[in-house]
Order: sequence, then structure tokens, then C-alpha cells
Amino acid sequence: MVLQRNAAARTHTTTTIVTFSLDMQKPRLEHLWTTSRPWKKLSMSEFEADLEASQLCTDVSALQDLSADELAELYDTTLLTLLDKHCPAVRTRRKFGPLTPWYDADCRASRRKTRILERRYKRSGAVADRLAWVHQLKLMHALYEDKNHQHWRTKIADNKGNMKKLWQTMSGIMGEKPCGRCDDGDCTAEDFAKYFSDKVDTIRSETSTTPLQDIPDTASHVIDEWSPVTALEVEKLISSSLNKTCQLDPAPTWLIKEQRSLLSPFIALLFNKSLATGSFPKKYGHAIVFPLQPRRQPTEELSSSLKPTISVETSGKSRSDAVAEVPRRS
Repeated sequence: MVLQRNAAARTHTTTTIVTFSLDMQKPRLEHLWTTSRPWKKLSMSEFEADLEASQLCTDVSALQDLSADELAELYDTTLLTLLDKHCPAVRTRRKFGPLTPWYDADCRASRRKTRILERRYKRSGAVADRLAWVHQLKLMHALYEDKNHQHWRTKIADNKGNMKKLWQTMSGIMGEKPCGRCDDGDCTAEDFAKYFSDKVDTIRSETSTTPLQDIPDTASHVIDEWSPVTALEVEKLISSSLNKTCQLDPAPTWLIKEQRSLLSPFIALLFNKSLATGSFPKKYGHAIVFPLQPRRQPTEELSSSLKPTISVETSGKSRSDAVAEVPRRS
């Protein structure tokens, strides 16, 4: 709502009318349709039984003749098929608004109690029920206010002496947009790609007249023998991985870690096949690039300040970690 206030004093001749407006409109909540899996409904015992009976776990030796690309495709297809059976994806309508990091279990319980009293009053229409609902509503708002103040006071106290963190905290208190992923209208994918293309062309034109550097000696070491990656090493590698999941992953990392004892022999076969043939699975050659905005910039300078953040599939990253261990074991 927009509040307007007029003030005029009739007793003094030097007083004039003062008019001002305060824009107190709250940002509208954006509702979007998203596709996700209801993981709480996943029966781990049934999923594990079907996974154990699948091609990934029954007879790994029968898959020796498959290429690295075929093994990677079999891994993704099998996991997706099992998840579609035991935890099918659903479309849900979610609302996105300003973040409230101070909202915790106490706030959630107070809101739930308030809604119960509200529904009771709407059913009965009794005065006593209305008074109970209004009283609980005031308590809920007071709790929200206290949680909000306490959260930001704690953040300021924790960041004492760190000016960068303090400014980020103050920006959050004032409701400013944090630096991060760009909005849809800030910078398009074409602008981002054009900036890097122009940057590469500029560097090439500036260095075109530079004479080639003479390097007489180059490294010629070759690793032609190594110990195969074992299932136990793969299991340890999976258990030490962070619970980060990319959109390209067929299954979340926490689920792979739960089933690592069943999947580690197949994943070891995939890694060894990739090392033996010298081919990286094409499926794992894809990545999702998110342009991050490190600081606030005008629109015309936005592309030059973006930093690309790459999100890759977990299986491909684990394969790279396993390859990094090869020289240490050889």
C-alpha cells in the first residue's frame, strides 16, 4: 500500500503544506511449477532389493565387453528406471519470496498452532475462540520479531572485525539483492557467451605478433601400467564425497552413498574400462554453467563481472578423482 500524509498548520503564516508518500509495497510472491521427487516416500528396502537384482549388481563380469560409454549409459538408465518406479517425479507449485533465515522449528510450531486456532474459530464463530486465536496471533508475530532481531544480532557479533562479512550482513538486513546468480533479465546466455568470445578474440589479436617460445625439452613420461581400481577404493571414494548433487546426476549423492556397497563393483569396472581404453564417457563431458555475479554492476558492465561456476555429474568427478590416485598407486 502507499501511504500519503498531508500536514498543514493554520496558526503560523510561515507554514506550508507538506506532502510525501511512502512506498510500503511488499514484493509479490512468485509461484513457479517445479519437478522434484518426494524422497520421504522412497522405500529404501524395496529400492535396494530391485537394485541388487539389476544388471548393475548381479554379474559384473558379464559386462566386461561393454565400452565405457555403454557402461555409463547403463548406469544412468538403470538408476533412473528404478527411481521412476519407487519414487516418481511430481510437479508441485511452489512460492518463492524473500528468504527468512531466522525461521526455525519454533516459528513453524507457533504458526501451526495459530492456524489450528484460526480454523477452530471459523468453524464455531465463538467469541472465546476468536480471542484465543487473536492472542496466539500476537504471540506469533512477537516471536517472529524476536527471532529476526536475534538472528541479525548474532550475525553481526559473529562477523565482528570482518568488514566484508559485515557489509554482506547489512545488505541482508536492508533487504538488498545478494550477489549471486543473475536474474533472467539481467544477462542472457547470448550476452555471457559473446563476452567470452570477444575476450578470446581480443587476447589472440594482442598476442598475434608475439614470437613463438622455443622449448627445447619437454616432459615425455608415460604411464602405461597401473593397478586397477578396486571396489573397496571406489567405496571409500564415494563415502568421502560431499553430499552435493548436480542436475545431471541420475540419483542424488546421498542415495549413492547409501548403496555404495552394491554399486562400487560396477563403478570400479566403469573406471577401469575408461582407463584401459583411454576414453572418457561422452555422457560425463557435459556440465551446467552458472554465471555468478561477484558484485553489483551496471547492466552494461554486467557481463564482464560474471564468473562461471561449473556443475558436473558426480560420477564423472569421481572418475577424475580415481584417475588422480593412479600415479600414487603405480
